[in-house]
Amino acid sequence: MKTPRAQLDECGASAAAPPRWSAALLRCIALTIAAKLALLTALYLLFFSPSHRPPVDAGAVDRLLLHAR
Repeated sequence: MKTPRAQLDECGASAAAPPRWSAALLRCIALTIAAKLALLTALYLLFFSPSHRPPVDAGAVDRLLLHAR
């Protein structure tokens, strides 16, 4: 049987008790990921959504290609 001193890992923390900062760190990581997803969604809606794309039809392509010659 190990002594209580031997049950501690090399950092000095018990293997059974999680570190105190783990909940705060997980909350910070979750908030950061949520903020990034919100910013990416806003960028998509503002600049890359289908409403910002020009209509492409056969006539428009024909006019652009014939105009270049």
